[in-house]
Amino acid sequence: MSTDTIVLERSGITPFLHRYQAPARVGLKVNAYRGYEVEGLARALAAPDLADCPLECVMVGDSYFMTHLGRSSTVLADAAEREWALGTLVGLVAEVRAALDACFPAHRRPFLLADLPDGATATPAAALAAGERFRAAGADAVKVELAGDRDLECLEALALTGGTTLGHLGYTPQRGALSRHGDSVEDAQRMFARARRVRDAGAAGLIVEMVSEPVNQALSRPDPDGIPLYSVFSGRAEWGGQSLNVWDAVVRPAGRSRFFPPTAVLDAAQVPTAYTPDLIADRMAELVRLTLDGRFPLSPRTALTPEETAQVSATEPWSA
Repeated sequence: MSTDTIVLERSGITPFLHRYQAPARVGLKVNAYRGYEVEGLARALAAPDLADCPLECVMVGDSYFMTHLGRSSTVLADAAEREWALGTLVGLVAEVRAALDACFPAHRRPFLLADLPDGATATPAAALAAGERFRAAGADAVKVELAGDRDLECLEALALTGGTTLGHLGYTPQRGALSRHGDSVEDAQRMFARARRVRDAGAAGLIVEMVSEPVNQALSRPDPDGIPLYSVFSGRAEWGGQSLNVWDAVVRPAGRSRFFPPTAVLDAAQVPTAYTPDLIADRMAELVRLTLDGRFPLSPRTALTPEETAQVSATEPWSA
C-alpha cells in the first residue's frame, strides 16, 4: 500500500475529493490552530444532533498570526520573518495532527490542511521544501494562495509530487487588495477561467474568499469537470463547502461586521483566561448548527444586476 493511500484512508480527504458523487452533500472546513481548539471542536461535534456533521477538513492557516498573535496582516517583512512563520506553522501542524488523532475516531477524522505562508511560494523549489516540511509534520494536504502566475507554478510543482494540493482564489491576504471578486460579468468570467487553470495545474480543490455569491454558487455546482471547493465570506451555495473558523466562532472582531459569526461572546482581552475548550465546544456547536440550517453565512451585497446574476448563473464555469 502506498503512502498516499494510507494518508487518504486515515483522513477525511476521500469524501472531499468525491463530494459530487451521490449522495451529494455540503462539506465543512474549520480553521483551528492549537490542540485545545481541536479538542473543543471534537466536543462540539459529539453533540447527538451533530453526529452526521460533514466535517471534512481542519486547516492550520497563517491567519494564526492575526488571531492569536495580534499581527495586522499575514504579510511578512523579510527572510527572517518568513522562516519564523514557516517554522511556527509547521509546529502548529504537528500539534493539531496529534490532537486530531487523539480527539476524533478514525471514521470521523477530517483531513489536515496546511497553509503555505507568505514567501513560501517565492519559487517552486521553496514551495516544494515547505510542502515537504508540512507533510512530515502530519499534513494531509497543502494550500497555496494564488495571486499570480508564479503561485500557479508552485501549485503545479506541488501537485506533481502526488501530494494533495488546494488553491486559493479571490481575495488573497498575502498579496491581494481587500475587495470582492467576480462582482461584474467580466470579472466573473475571469474567475471561472482562473479556476479552470487551477484545476488544470493539478489542484484537488479550491478555496474562494470574498467572491460574489453567484460565482460561488456556479463554481460549486456538481460538475464532472469541476473540483470541490470551500468558500469564505462568499455567501451560501447549495452544493458548496463552507469554511468556518474556531476563533471567529468565539472571539468578537475588533470592528463591527455583520458577516462574522453571530456566536462570538469574548473580546480579545478575555482570551487568555476565558478561551477554553468548553467555551469553544459550545460556540462551535452553535455555529455549525446555524451553518447546516442555512442561517450562516449571510449573503454579501453584490454589484451584479438581476440580469447579470442570471447570466453568471447560466454559465458552465468548468467548461472552456
